[in-house]
Amino acid sequence: MGRPTRKDKPMLPDYGEGIQIKTEDEDPRFNNALARGLAILRAFQLDQTLLGNIELAQVTGLPKSTISRLTYTLTQLGYLHYREEFGKYELAAGVVGLAYPYLANMALPAIARPLMEELAARSKTNVGLGVHEGMSILYLEYALGEANPNRRQRVGFRVPLVRTAMGRACIGAMRADERERLYGELSGYYRREWPALQQELDDAVAQVEHKGYCIAAGTFQRSTNSVAVPYVHADGRTLMALNSQGSAQAQTQAVMERNGRKLVEMAAEIRRRMAAAPPTPSLGRR
Repeated sequence: MGRPTRKDKPMLPDYGEGIQIKTEDEDPRFNNALARGLAILRAFQLDQTLLGNIELAQVTGLPKSTISRLTYTLTQLGYLHYREEFGKYELAAGVVGLAYPYLANMALPAIARPLMEELAARSKTNVGLGVHEGMSILYLEYALGEANPNRRQRVGFRVPLVRTAMGRACIGAMRADERERLYGELSGYYRREWPALQQELDDAVAQVEHKGYCIAAGTFQRSTNSVAVPYVHADGRTLMALNSQGSAQAQTQAVMERNGRKLVEMAAEIRRRMAAAPPTPSLGRR
């Protein structure tokens, strides 16, 4: 299913952009029932924390009777909580347990954290570490450096791949064949908007190839400029990125260029420390 162009709606951050809710597939190995249950969980977003069966049916395209059985099951399993006062569901604590083993065994955030905090303090920007997932970037770590931060960045915070410097940096680090497959998916998702977006992405890829980083000025939030550098995990498959972002007024082109070079240096230092230290579970913030 395609998505409306930004000409059809106000230029506001869309935290649900890039979410892929797939409920069926013709491949006999694909379990449609499992996919539909996961689709319910993926329907909840930063600005959509309470959803009823009718809204879930609209988001997923599933019949209301199917939605009712799925929400009942997910509630019984501890992944959803029913709010009687609203007649709607919200995510429950069970979803945290699904993410914890992944986060705890990811050594990179713990190693990157002190370097990110140092750069955030020096540059007075917010520094993030994100991982590529589908058409999105998920934050794995963050450090707030703005004097009066009013940001939503938290572990698990999701932003669209094509709108952000982190997403574009990840695209810049892809192999040509991987990028071509992704472009095929993106062209169907963004439809009429795709030709202009592809030009922006190709420019970001060129920036990464020539400078090691790319800049995205006001592409997701008009008031925010950001610069990011790709970081390919040691497994050779997981694409991540480190970014520095702040208000467009303070983050001029010259400032972002300087912070981009600092991010390149920081990524190299993280890589050195990762090679020197055996991977251990991350025990969280000190």
